[in-house]
Amino acid sequence: MRIAGIIVIVVGAVVAFVGTSTGGEGVESIEGYLRAFPSAVPNGSGEPQTYRLDYHLFNRDVTGATQSRTHITGVYTRRLEDGRMRWNDVEIAGAVGPDAALPPGVPLAAMEGFEYGLNEEIVRESLYERFTDEDIKHLAKSMVWDGAMVEMLDLLLVTFGALRPNEFARVAELEDFDVQMGDWGSLKMRDLRVKWSGVSVMNGEPCAIVLYQSFSNPVDAGPVKGRSCYWGQFWVSCEDGEIECLTLNEDVILEMPTGADSSTLLNMQREVGFEKTSSGRSGASGAEVGAHTTDS
Repeated sequence: MRIAGIIVIVVGAVVAFVGTSTGGEGVESIEGYLRAFPSAVPNGSGEPQTYRLDYHLFNRDVTGATQSRTHITGVYTRRLEDGRMRWNDVEIAGAVGPDAALPPGVPLAAMEGFEYGLNEEIVRESLYERFTDEDIKHLAKSMVWDGAMVEMLDLLLVTFGALRPNEFARVAELEDFDVQMGDWGSLKMRDLRVKWSGVSVMNGEPCAIVLYQSFSNPVDAGPVKGRSCYWGQFWVSCEDGEIECLTLNEDVILEMPTGADSSTLLNMQREVGFEKTSSGRSGASGAEVGAHTTDS
């Protein structure tokens, strides 16, 4: 699937290194990876991968004061049979006010076993008919699109052979790219940049760290308009080319009409993290997923 095609699916709320690699063979130190990257990083395994989601949403006023916040945790599995994705063990907690403590999370039954393909289905309203609460439906869409962000980055890395340490590179396919988000509206992506910033260790594996950022992206949701800025980083295993961890930060400002001649400004900030907990066919089963959730 082309990058431009998957972007239409992915970005809302928005790995395999390609090359003739030896999987890091012969690279025995951090300095070695720094010299050899990206050719030392293999293609991904193609096996299912399971991640633990940690999702924070803050609604703020224009001064930065928190009005409400939401915390979601869950288990996300990608690359199931026929390339499908699935959610399990999702819990949600919310609090109103700047100082209110979050209560214990409550299981979100509608997300249990929620499965879908990575295609245009995820921007169609019909996929989310099981969510009767509109606020929960919007959060579910956000989670689905964030999960698909992993796949976008997976595709973008096919162009990383030209990356140089600590130098941002532009993604030509995403210069002023219009993303249609189903009945929600549209987002124009501007100037997505990526940068290889170094190496580290995640889940016991040496990893390449890649930063990404895209600022001042116009948002058009009917009468509501604004802009989205997002940035983050991801860790790619130098041993098998899989994403070990991904972070996404997003800052959205929206102008919402409140009357014929009046409007209000809304500021939403999101902090999202996906950390891998298992890989392979056995780790993708519901029983194994549940075991990881209990232990975490």
